[in-house]
Amino acid sequence: MIGTTAFIGIRYARARSDNRFLSFMTWISLLGLTLGVIALIVVISVMNGFGAELERRILGAIPHIIVTDADVSPDELRDITGVTGVSRFSRHSALLINGSSSNSELVGLYGIEPSLEKTISIIPEQMVSGNLDKLSTVRLGIVFGQSLAFRLGVTKSDPVTVLIPVMIGDRIRTVVLNAKLTGTFQLDSDLDYRLALMDAMQLQKALDRPVNSFRLKVDDFFAAPTIGRQINKLFGGQVTDWTSEYGDFFRTVKMEKIMMFLLLILIVGIAAFSIVSSLSMLVKEKQADIAVLKTCGMSSRGVTMIFVIQGALIGILGVVFGAVIGIPLAYNIPEVVNQLESLFGVRMLAGTYFDSIPTDVRYSDIAVVLGASLVISLIATIYPAYRAASIRPAEVLRYE
Repeated sequence: MIGTTAFIGIRYARARSDNRFLSFMTWISLLGLTLGVIALIVVISVMNGFGAELERRILGAIPHIIVTDADVSPDELRDITGVTGVSRFSRHSALLINGSSSNSELVGLYGIEPSLEKTISIIPEQMVSGNLDKLSTVRLGIVFGQSLAFRLGVTKSDPVTVLIPVMIGDRIRTVVLNAKLTGTFQLDSDLDYRLALMDAMQLQKALDRPVNSFRLKVDDFFAAPTIGRQINKLFGGQVTDWTSEYGDFFRTVKMEKIMMFLLLILIVGIAAFSIVSSLSMLVKEKQADIAVLKTCGMSSRGVTMIFVIQGALIGILGVVFGAVIGIPLAYNIPEVVNQLESLFGVRMLAGTYFDSIPTDVRYSDIAVVLGASLVISLIATIYPAYRAASIRPAEVLRYE
């Protein structure tokens, strides 16, 4: 029986109908489903690309975990599963001033170990001028973003006044340091305007405060809270991770991806309505054939399967065509957008930190897209198939 229903369902799908509007609706259903799958694959890949770039540019530069006042050594921290780098670290708020022009900017000042920074962050790879190694050889050397240097009006080797508030007992004392700009970096993120680096040991001497914190890098950004709780349980102290500062931001990015998926799945839903319409008209057109089949002994379940199979064929073809077109397009979307920008003379990313559209094709997400689209197309066959199974042969054949 299954072979018979499959044969009839495929035959109905391949047969040319005299009803041109029915054929047009079938093609519209197929085209709508294909476009919906293409849009989902491309947009989700672009959203993944933006998310991955933001993770690299922001989480690649800031501490993943900070451990303070804990009874632990660097080697013990390195032995923890998931930790890939450890260095001594201090963090302060500071005001940078260009003495010659009085330009000033408030920044986060990191005290780092320059020799270990390449194992901790991407900043050494993003240096525009100078290098981090000079921080340990130049007295009170400082490095910050090239954009911040432009805003302050300073260049390499220029003096920079650094004001750091320090809590002493119940009073705040401001320490003034005469630093020297030894290099600039460019992360293409907001950190270019509000992050500065100095040697941790030099800061310790200048501020007369011990460096009692460690900065940790982990291999999985999103495992940082779990690893932090594990460290706190083992060694005590104060443990913070990147989510305390940037957690809301990346949760928002994730929520935007989910909402975009839900909005674009509506395109597939619209195509599914077209499948409902085309199959309903086919049931109306083929009701005499259905009545004959039921008279010959085919069960209502068999009739249902005929139209489920036909709707599934539309869904499968739409999903396959969408994947065949959408996946290569997702990989090449930066080039496609560049061509469109050249053609129309516009910049889609003008005023942002991005020079081109990033893309990150993840086959796990594509599998979800294809699966969801196929399920929606199958659900769309339920009502027409039920209508077909409900046909009463005696009433249909009465006037034949």
